[in-house]
Amino acid sequence: MLEKFVEEIKRVCGDNLKSVILYGSKASGESTKKFSDYNLLLVLNKISFQDLKSITSIADKWIKQKNPPPLIFSAERLNKSTDVFPIEFLDMKEHHKVLYGDDPFTDMQINLRHLRHECESELKGKLLKLRQGYMNTGGKTSGVRELLISSVSTFLIVFRHILYLLGRTPPAKRLDALNMLSEHIKINTEPFISILKMKNEEKETSKLDPVVIFEQYIEEIEKIVDFVDDM
Repeated sequence: MLEKFVEEIKRVCGDNLKSVILYGSKASGESTKKFSDYNLLLVLNKISFQDLKSITSIADKWIKQKNPPPLIFSAERLNKSTDVFPIEFLDMKEHHKVLYGDDPFTDMQINLRHLRHECESELKGKLLKLRQGYMNTGGKTSGVRELLISSVSTFLIVFRHILYLLGRTPPAKRLDALNMLSEHIKINTEPFISILKMKNEEKETSKLDPVVIFEQYIEEIEKIVDFVDDM
C-alpha cells in the first residue's frame, strides 16, 4: 500500500517532487495495530492548485484506508516554519524515513525559545480540551476510557520535548522519556502507563477504572503545565 502510493505521488508530481518522508509512530517503531496509520510529508519545489488537485486525485483510496492526507510543504516554506511548528518538526527530524528524494531535516535547526512556547501552548490547549472532553462523556466509563486513549499520545509527545528544554536528549520510547521527565518533575507515571496498556488492549486493563485513572491523569498533567509555565 505505502510503496504503491509513493509511486503514484512520484508519477503525478514529476520533477516538482523533492521528498517523500514517513514520520510518526510507523517511523519511530511505536506503532500499534489498531491506532497507528501512515503519516507522510511531501516536499515540493513549489505548490500550485494544480499540484494539489493532482495529489488529491490519487489520495482517495489512501484516505479510505484510514490514513491521513499527506502534509504538503514547499521546500522554502518548510524551512520558514520551524518557529511555528518546533515540536512537530523536531519529532519528524528525530524519527523519519526518507522514502524518496532528499532529507529535508539534515540541516534543520530548532530554536529552544520557540520550542518552549509551543510546549506551553500545546499543554494548556490540550488540558482545556481534556476537561471539555470529560464533560462530553457525562462521566460514563466507556466515554472516559476512549478519551484517555485518544489523548495520551499527544501529551507524551509534548513531554518528550520538555526534556530538550532541560538539556536532556529524550529516549525514543515514550515511557522511557516519561520516566526521565519524572527525574525533574515529581509526577506519578502510573496513570500514563495504565492508559497505554488500555490502548494496547492488554488483558489486565479490564479491571481498571477509567474515571479513577482520569482523576490521577489530569492531576499529573496539571503539575507538568505548572512546571513549564515557570521555565
